[in-house]
Amino acid sequence: MLSIVSMFSDNTLPAYIINEETNLPPHALLPNPGAKFMIRWEGAKFEQDWHITMNTSATQEQSQSEPIQAQTCIIIHPGSKNLRIGRASDVNPHTILHAIARPRRPKGPLHRDPVLIPTVVLSKENKLQVDETYQSMRGTLQSCLRSDGTPRPATSTQQVALANKQCTPIQGSVSKLQFVTKSDVEDYVIGDQVLYAHSDDQFNVHFPFRHGDLNIHSGVGGSLSSILADLETIWGHCITNLLEIPKTELKHYRAVLVIPDIYNRLFLKELVGLLLIQLGFGGCFLVQDHVAATFGAGLGAACVVDLGDQKTSVSCVEDALSQRATRIRLDYGGSDITQAFFYLLQRAGFPYKECQPQHPLDSALLTRIKEGYCHLNLDFCGLRDVNFVVERPGVATLRYHIKIGDELLLAPLGLFNTEVFALTGQDKRGQGQANASGDPEDPHDANYLRETSRRAHKEALENQSTSTASMDPIDNSTNAGGQGEEDLVVDSLAADAAPDDLPQQQLLYSLDQAILHSIERCSSDDMKRRMYSCILLVGGGAKFEGLSTWLHNRLLLQIPFQFRPEQTEIIVGPKEMDPSMVAWKGAAIMSCLESAQELWIRPTEWKKIGVRLLRERAPFYCHKEYPLETK
Repeated sequence: MLSIVSMFSDNTLPAYIINEETNLPPHALLPNPGAKFMIRWEGAKFEQDWHITMNTSATQEQSQSEPIQAQTCIIIHPGSKNLRIGRASDVNPHTILHAIARPRRPKGPLHRDPVLIPTVVLSKENKLQVDETYQSMRGTLQSCLRSDGTPRPATSTQQVALANKQCTPIQGSVSKLQFVTKSDVEDYVIGDQVLYAHSDDQFNVHFPFRHGDLNIHSGVGGSLSSILADLETIWGHCITNLLEIPKTELKHYRAVLVIPDIYNRLFLKELVGLLLIQLGFGGCFLVQDHVAATFGAGLGAACVVDLGDQKTSVSCVEDALSQRATRIRLDYGGSDITQAFFYLLQRAGFPYKECQPQHPLDSALLTRIKEGYCHLNLDFCGLRDVNFVVERPGVATLRYHIKIGDELLLAPLGLFNTEVFALTGQDKRGQGQANASGDPEDPHDANYLRETSRRAHKEALENQSTSTASMDPIDNSTNAGGQGEEDLVVDSLAADAAPDDLPQQQLLYSLDQAILHSIERCSSDDMKRRMYSCILLVGGGAKFEGLSTWLHNRLLLQIPFQFRPEQTEIIVGPKEMDPSMVAWKGAAIMSCLESAQELWIRPTEWKKIGVRLLRERAPFYCHKEYPLETK
């Protein structure tokens, strides 16, 4: 239906007004909204420019049919440490520290989330176990051969400590960096500037995500509403300042949010509301990070391993679907490796004695050293030169030139010897996808499906019992007496707990064990072979040189013979891409696909239908899911 909203006046032309009672001729031109057009009548010709609009439903139908422009799609990939955000047309996203610092109120409570996962005080038994594990790892390195077949010389802690004993730092000029104080900001500090937020109890520092999930806690700023407000501020700031898009224009843009493979449905509902209502995007859809990674790598099926800063997750993805039963999340990652690296450096006479991992700037320094020098390449042996600069605001810079030996390998080897991660806590056991809880806004949620399935199964058993009794009256009493057992069977089928999910929550898996366990839970033998043949490593923790070779050798010794493929390929950095950006790039590709048009959720639909849309539109299972049976 067309409605006239304005007319372009021209004194040289007569004004022709068309009201609702006027019937347009069959051959009248009907242009797109906002376009100028001419109306031609039979027997005469009159021209006049009009500005028209279409009703809401017609506009939505047209927008659904229009191709998506990459410039108008914003891809948001939030992580526990970093946020990656950018247009789908960008080569690489903007990457900033996913944190916010707010000025502390006078005499108000203090809360500062650390950049690195903090260490814990170890008991004598646990400390002895960690040291014995590292000693065993040193023995393994000493027995390894280099690529040319020659023995690999190992280095000892005493050798490294002796080399660093005479190390003295070179003092430079006074740093021009400055701390951020309350007087410098009005409301908040975002991104890397959080590292320079003054530590004298002036700021509360919050990381909205921890261990791959929303950082809900009992302290100040730890409620769900506070975290959503922080996310709105951080994402809105990045969109306005980094992407240079005014917030008032977001109604013309769409957002793709990359979520963890193991998700909380309640949080998804809140995040969709944040994008569509609070930020005001014109549409959005959600995609799991493992699924997006396969799109970024151009793979149809793969066992995806995401090595993040605070969590390691594994799942098997085929045809853009993450198999629920194969999902495992382990609460260790790059941050734990950094703390283990610092533990080894201390034992090797680290000359920077004032280093404090809980300080944001020292946390960033240790992370840079780890990322720049740690590796798993057996050809690199002996003592290696390591240079770094300690720079604090208002203090003279210190340049260190030190020696480090096998500590560069021992730190990332913790991925295969997870006992050493006791340094950052004992509770790092595997987690699977939890069953969805009921939602009052969705009448057909998990509770409804469970109850209806129970009722239908019970009625089927009762009908079967009735028919049996009518055929054989003698056994009527027996069937009646067995009704309790039938009820137990029904309850077992409809129980919330998924038995297949229990084993993965009882053990602390190493990286290779997690992959083996995930693939073992695939639904068929053919799928297992396909997953063993292609393993995709993504995330910032996958950048260690030689990691793929080390993992390949470990897996070859453990893959069951009947599932061994002709070739096991471990892919790191597909298409010469940064492993930490593969999932973001995959989401950007997905947003422009024609097949993704049915995934978009629009504000009017969300306000009208709500969370039920996730069940219909989300490209993954959003209601209660039962794990696939394994053979």
